[in-house]
Order: sequence, then C-alpha cells, then structure tokens
Amino acid sequence: MAMAITVGQFLCAHHIYFSLTKHRHTDTSFSSAVSAHVPAKNVTKAVLLKTEADDYLLAVVPANRRVMLDKVNMLTGKVYALVGEHELSQIFQDCEPGAVPSLGQAYSIPMLVDDALIEKDEWFMEAGDHENLIHMEKKQFQKIIRDCQHKNISSYAMP
Repeated sequence: MAMAITVGQFLCAHHIYFSLTKHRHTDTSFSSAVSAHVPAKNVTKAVLLKTEADDYLLAVVPANRRVMLDKVNMLTGKVYALVGEHELSQIFQDCEPGAVPSLGQAYSIPMLVDDALIEKDEWFMEAGDHENLIHMEKKQFQKIIRDCQHKNISSYAMP
C-alpha cells in the first residue's frame, strides 16, 4: 500500500507540497523515524481520542513522546479515552491498521497539536501505511495546523 487516498486528496486540494520518504515496514511512528533515519522529534504521532459522547480528537505529538491524557482532558474540559484498534480501522478506512496520519482535517476530526512540534523546520508523518512517511517543510506544516489548537500535551516516552 502507498499513501492513503484521503490523505493525498487533502494535501493536493490544499496545495500542500510534500515528498514521501520510504522506509522498511514498521509498527510505530518511532520505529518509522529510526528506519527512515530522521529525528523522532520531527515525526508526528497521531493518537485518536474519544469521549463517551463520541466526540473525537486527534492528539498530535512527536514520535518520541506520549500524550498526557490528563492534560488533554484538563485543557479541553472533556474526558477523553484512547480509541481501540478496531474503531481506528473504521474511521481511517483507507489506512493500514495503526498507521494513522496526523491530518485530522482530512477525516473531519479536530486536532490538538503539541507545542513541541510548532517550531520544527521540517516534519514527517505517517502516510497511512507502514512503509512511507510524508515529509514537508515548516511552511507547509503550518498551513495544516493553522486552525488547530496547540498546547503542551506530551511528555517523553523514553528516559
């Protein structure tokens, strides 16, 4: 599989310039960064959250960090929980399981972006499969997150 159709259509429709970085098959955003020889702090990891009222939120953090769910809940005033793998496959139907792109807008899901990503010069994100990362420069990523809220919502996943 290559880049998810929904992702490609969104990027083209919004005139987002990008390239694809191929890597060996991996299961996590962090492993994708290692395999592609790019800094994990520049690779986005998308974590889908949901309230009991079925309000979705895509939390986007660097691949070397984890979402602080309690912080997200405090900032939003809602109680979110992680979405299970089965439900992810239903929402991101054109993506391989677990390869969620950091493009909530393409799937009509609001995003909350971690402050740690805001000032990077380049970004990489899952393309919807486990063998490609979408690479874009700062100006292009800022077009994507222009209307998204951003806060400090992550902590380091590893010592």
